[in-house]
Amino acid sequence: MKILAIDIETAPNTAHVWGLFKQNIGINQIQETGRVMCFAAKWLKEKKIHFWSEHYDDHESVIIMAHEYLDEADAVLSFNGQSFDMPILNREFLKYGLTPPSPYRHIDLLQVAKRRFRFVSNKMDHLAPTLGGPSCSRRTGTSA
Repeated sequence: MKILAIDIETAPNTAHVWGLFKQNIGINQIQETGRVMCFAAKWLKEKKIHFWSEHYDDHESVIIMAHEYLDEADAVLSFNGQSFDMPILNREFLKYGLTPPSPYRHIDLLQVAKRRFRFVSNKMDHLAPTLGGPSCSRRTGTSA
């Protein structure tokens, strides 16, 4: 069984707005919609982490590669992928005329944490060190 861990990073939507408090942003104010800027993927039994980014490749190539990885996977591991990563990737696939990837079992670790445990917080920066891994801020040098 081929198991793929994947995570995406996205650019924000940009819009022209008149204020900061209690704003209702109209479609005509949107200047650019968010998009996938990059993703990292790792096959569970391999050491190599695959990384694709607009910094090195064009946007379409990044999306095509994400599609190829998902299409090859029997199961996919993500954190909040069910609500965030996969719907955004599916939108990007549609944009480039790609069919849905081959069926795979999706294991969303955030959903597992919520369903099976009662942690103080379900944020990755809390779960990782609680379960014996490094915190997100320690890995990236940023604060959560």
